[in-house]
Amino acid sequence: MKKDSKSVNSKGNLSVKSLIIMGGALFSMHFGASCMLYPVQWGRDSGSDVFIAYIAIVLTALLLPLLAYIALSKGGGTFWELALRLSPKFGKIFCGLTALILGPLYIIPRMSAAAWDALMQVTGLQISSALPLILFNCVYYALTYWFIAGRSNIMDKVGKILFPVLLLIVVGVIGKGLMTPIATEWVPKNYDQPAWAYGFLQGYQTGDLPAALMFGLVMLQSIRAAGVEEKRVNKNMVYLGFVGMGMLAVTHLGHMVVGANVGDTIDLTLSALYAEVVLELWGRGGAILFNIALMFAALTTAVGCAGSAAEFFEVALENRYSYKKLAAIVCVVSTLIGSIGLSNIVTFVGPLLNCCYPSAIVMVLYYVLCKNQTGGRLMNGARFAMIAAFIIGLLDVFNSYNTLLHINSEAFSKLYQAIPLTSVQLTWIPAGIIFFLIGMAAYREKKTAE
Repeated sequence: MKKDSKSVNSKGNLSVKSLIIMGGALFSMHFGASCMLYPVQWGRDSGSDVFIAYIAIVLTALLLPLLAYIALSKGGGTFWELALRLSPKFGKIFCGLTALILGPLYIIPRMSAAAWDALMQVTGLQISSALPLILFNCVYYALTYWFIAGRSNIMDKVGKILFPVLLLIVVGVIGKGLMTPIATEWVPKNYDQPAWAYGFLQGYQTGDLPAALMFGLVMLQSIRAAGVEEKRVNKNMVYLGFVGMGMLAVTHLGHMVVGANVGDTIDLTLSALYAEVVLELWGRGGAILFNIALMFAALTTAVGCAGSAAEFFEVALENRYSYKKLAAIVCVVSTLIGSIGLSNIVTFVGPLLNCCYPSAIVMVLYYVLCKNQTGGRLMNGARFAMIAAFIIGLLDVFNSYNTLLHINSEAFSKLYQAIPLTSVQLTWIPAGIIFFLIGMAAYREKKTAE
């Protein structure tokens, strides 16, 4: 492939300009609506312990997705390829479910629903009819399709169009919040657990690691389109991971300090808290700007997830359908599910994320930490741990639906509550370790015929 002198430097890697543009796009796709809102609340809740909580959040909300990009690089393949290498049969189920959840079933429609709520907050309208929401979603996903239809230039479009808008607004909020804090002093944290434990769990629950595995598909296309040689593609993916996660680390810190600067003056959460903070800092015009920023943030994540999902299904379905046709299907399904509203999406579809997240972490840790990725005891142990983590995740999901769907199975509730760490949904950690050891012990090397 002929190198683009503007995109690739003399060593064959992405140029500084390309790293900034594409790294900014990666930051934007991770930033989304949730990473824009959570840090301010984390900071407000942590108060004087904000820096301790931040360090713990870095470990789970930022280091884990960065490790995902390193795993993709070391494993030398896509999310699909790495999972099937560990377990051909289970890998298909795990990857397919993850792609659906991070794609048209949950993450993508959640973004359009969040954008609609932001629009309603800007205009002050209260609309009971479903038709305006459906029409909004049609326009929203037509725009999403425009971003992803080009396939190889998704990150270029996001980096050049959406990232500058987000950056301007984020700098405005953080800069003003640091220079003119809303409260005069930080207050003690408002939760009982240690700040490091709070930060660890809050960062873990953002779910950015499986998103990183999916975004890797879009990154590969963009890096190759820039003219990077195939032997340097995986290395440049890690470079972009560091740039994108580095930007997210800075904005998380800034937003958390702004949240700590609120003190005990605002008793709201998430979007309402952020909107009130912007209103205090910039007035009514700033509040309108915030809602516009939220819509842009949601769009960047929708674009990243939709493009990744289309890439994934093209490979998983063995090219039976074209990328553009799959991209259109993803957008249509997202339009339909997005029309049920944000609260319904989060409440009834959101719990499904718990069944794929733990297995994704196990897979990433294996490819990052283990040198031998072609078989043996370690791979067998990782296979056992990955499946065990998935099963534990299913228990977490069923526990959520046990209450949501009013199943109210007392027998299941007693069994679930008796399992250690289920209250914080981290049971998969000891289970994964135990089954990793069982898998290693159960490994039997296949004898080759003489």
